[in-house]
Amino acid sequence: MCKIYFFTFSLFISIVCNSQKHTNTHLILPKNIVLKTLRILLDDGKKEENILHNDIDGFINKEFISEYASIKISYNLSNGELINDLFFVNDQPSVIKYFYSSAETTKLNYTLSNAYDFKIQKNKLLEYTKNEFQDCKEFLEKYSDSIFINKPLIDSIYRSKFSALSTKEMQYISMNSSDYYLKWYFRRNLLKSNLIDNKSVYNVFKRFPKSYIDSEEGIFINNYLNSFTAFKKGEELPFFKAKDITNKFVSLLDYKYKSNVLIVFWATWCVPCINEIPTIRALKSKYKDLEFIFISYDTDKSLFLSKIKEYQMDWIHIFNDIDLINSYGSYKAIPRVYAINKNGQLIYDRDQDKDKDLSMLDIALSKLYK
Repeated sequence: MCKIYFFTFSLFISIVCNSQKHTNTHLILPKNIVLKTLRILLDDGKKEENILHNDIDGFINKEFISEYASIKISYNLSNGELINDLFFVNDQPSVIKYFYSSAETTKLNYTLSNAYDFKIQKNKLLEYTKNEFQDCKEFLEKYSDSIFINKPLIDSIYRSKFSALSTKEMQYISMNSSDYYLKWYFRRNLLKSNLIDNKSVYNVFKRFPKSYIDSEEGIFINNYLNSFTAFKKGEELPFFKAKDITNKFVSLLDYKYKSNVLIVFWATWCVPCINEIPTIRALKSKYKDLEFIFISYDTDKSLFLSKIKEYQMDWIHIFNDIDLINSYGSYKAIPRVYAINKNGQLIYDRDQDKDKDLSMLDIALSKLYK
């Protein structure tokens, strides 16, 4: 199965926004900057979005749900060194102005107006975790070529060291839970960590101020944590309503008491997913009134559309719906397959059934059509 390690993750939002916040950021760059090395990444509290400089015309105007939107600006120096600058803005007009200093002509300096780099908060976190951080850094420098290549001892040491770092970071965040930079760091770097158990992460989250927990960003985090609870056989899967690639709404409720449904999470770049398409197609021929809903992790829509045509996948497709994906446990390994009966109850979960070749799926479906 394909394993996903995205930094970018989002969750099902359960409240209706009365007013959407927008960034209003003027990005000023030196006229002689080499734009081909410039990359702009905006985190709206729900997902990350790459922004082309040519598309913003000097201004970044994007919606966001978090207390602050973060903007990461990256560029390469002439020696190839990558510089990453991180800024935080709210919905007030702000300015990020870059310039070259007289003493240094390759690295850019900047001034900020109504924008923040939270360097003091960042440095305090680094100071608190400096021993664990240095331990991890030295380990990576020595063994980076040996991690995750079937060397269990090295992998175990790696996990132990980075788990210790994450634990120390969470300790610091728990003691300074009103600091927004730490809330952001928690959501971006610890919430998704597979080195910390969900209960520990949840306990840290509950130490944040109630106003934050009840905010859209807080609800986002809470739903993400809840989405990792294993679905139980005989119970209904999370409700969703999303647009398919024909722009029509697809809702699980539409099939209740009418059709059995197969839900598949996949991607065109996932080799196991592609290899199983003939088996899926055979199931479609065998079970005529079984509804197929495929939910894609893809981000390139034109490539995605060409592939589903190439593989003759003539069923319902939902393209990269972040809220839906995260309400089903975020970017877990794929292909991920669920089958539900006409009562909306889960009768098959590939992970729980430990089904390698979909043979158990065929057995589960055959029982529905006796």
